[in-house]
Amino acid sequence: MISIERRIRTGLVLSLLLIFTLLAVLADYGVKQLSQGFIVTRLQHDSDSLIKALTLSSNDSWELNQQHIPTIYQRVKSGHYFQIRAGQQLIRSRSLWDQTPKITDNPSANGLTTTETYGDESRLIWQQEIEYQGHSVTLWIAEDIAPFEQQWRQFSFVLYASMIIALGLLVLLQRYLLRKSFRQVHSLKQAIQRLQQGEIEALADDVPSEIQPLTEEINHLLQRLEQRISRSRTAMGNLAHELKRVLQQLHLLQSSLPESIQPEFAKALEQIRRLTERELKRARIAGTPHPGRRFIPNQDIPHLSELFKRIYPHIELAAHAVESSELPFDRDDMLELIGNLVDNGCKFGVSRVSLDLTLDNEALVIKVNDDGAGIPQPTRMDLLERGTRIDESISGHGLGLSICKMIIDSYAGQLQISSDQSKNSYCEVTVRLPLN
Repeated sequence: MISIERRIRTGLVLSLLLIFTLLAVLADYGVKQLSQGFIVTRLQHDSDSLIKALTLSSNDSWELNQQHIPTIYQRVKSGHYFQIRAGQQLIRSRSLWDQTPKITDNPSANGLTTTETYGDESRLIWQQEIEYQGHSVTLWIAEDIAPFEQQWRQFSFVLYASMIIALGLLVLLQRYLLRKSFRQVHSLKQAIQRLQQGEIEALADDVPSEIQPLTEEINHLLQRLEQRISRSRTAMGNLAHELKRVLQQLHLLQSSLPESIQPEFAKALEQIRRLTERELKRARIAGTPHPGRRFIPNQDIPHLSELFKRIYPHIELAAHAVESSELPFDRDDMLELIGNLVDNGCKFGVSRVSLDLTLDNEALVIKVNDDGAGIPQPTRMDLLERGTRIDESISGHGLGLSICKMIIDSYAGQLQISSDQSKNSYCEVTVRLPLN
C-alpha cells in the first residue's frame, strides 16, 4: 500500500499545481485585459480629438484641422492609424500611407474592439458611427499592439517560470515539513522494533496526539497479555504444587486399598505425578514472559542450557546456537518449543543430549539428539501424523510433542523424527522453521 506520507504529499502537490495554474492563467488574462482596456481608452480619447478637428467646409467637404491631430498619426507606419468616412468622403491618416483599411458596415460592430493582423503588425481596432452636424460619420481608429503582445509573452514566461519555481520550493518545503512531522511515526516504528527485541518494555508516551491513542492501546494490550500469561503460568504452577500434595495423600491411602486394584491405582498416580512434574518444568523453562520479543539464540539458549543442567545434572548437554543477532520468531514460542524437545531428550536419554541451531536455505533448523532407546518406525509415523495428540502414554517414550507440533504448524514448519538402532540407539528430532 502507498504510505500515508506519500499520499498526503501527492495530494498537496496536485492541489498546489491546480491552484498555481489557475492563478497564473488568471494573472496572465487579467494583465492582458487591463492592457487592452488601457489602449482602447486611449483610442477613444484620440477619437474625440479627431471629431473635434473635423469640420465641414462651404463646399460640403470635410476637412481635418491638423493642429488638433496628435503628431503620431502624421508619421508613416507609426503604429497609430485612423480613417474617417463621412458620406462618400474618406479621410485617412498619413501613417496609413497607401493603405485603405476596410470599414465594417455591420451595425453590431459599432463600439466594439477587434484585432486584425496586417503584415507584421497586430492591430487593435475601435470603430464608432456617430451623428455629427447632421451627417453620419464612421470613425475607424487602430493601434499596433505587437510590441505589447511581445511584452505580454515575456511577462507570461516570467510569470509561469516564477510559478514553477515557487511550486518547486513549496513542494520541497512541504516535503521537509511532512518528513519532520512523520519522523515521530518512524520513531514509533523503531520503538516497536526495540520492543520486539526486548530492549524496552513499553512504548514512550511523548508522541504526537494523533498517534498517542495507538501507543497507549499497544502498551495496554502488552500489559494485559503479559498479565494473562503470568497468571496462566502461575495458576499452572500452583495447580501442580497442589496436586503434589494431593498425590502424597493418595500414596498414603494406597496401602488401604485392595491389593487387586493397587497396581492400577499406582499407575494412575504415576501418570499424574509425571504430568505435574512436566508442568512445573514448563513454567521454569518459559521464565518471565516477554510478549512480542524476538528470539535471540546467542542470548536465550545459554540460559536455557544452564537451567537444564541444573534440572538434569546426570545428563551431559551440549548446546550450539547459530550466530545471529535475532530471528523472526517469538521468544516465548521458541523457548517453549526448544525447552520441550530438550526436556524430552534429557528425560529419555541415558547420559548425553545435544542441541544444535543452524541456518540452512532461509530456514532455522533445530536438532535435538539423545542416546535413548529410540522410537520404532510405526510409532514414529503416528507421532508425525497431523492432528494426532501426542502425550507421554505413547510407547512409554513420552516425547510430549502436542504443544511443539502446534508451535511448528503456526510457523509453517516441519517436524521429523529419526532413530538408528545401529548407533547405540538414539532418537533425533529435527525441526525446520522458514525464516519468512
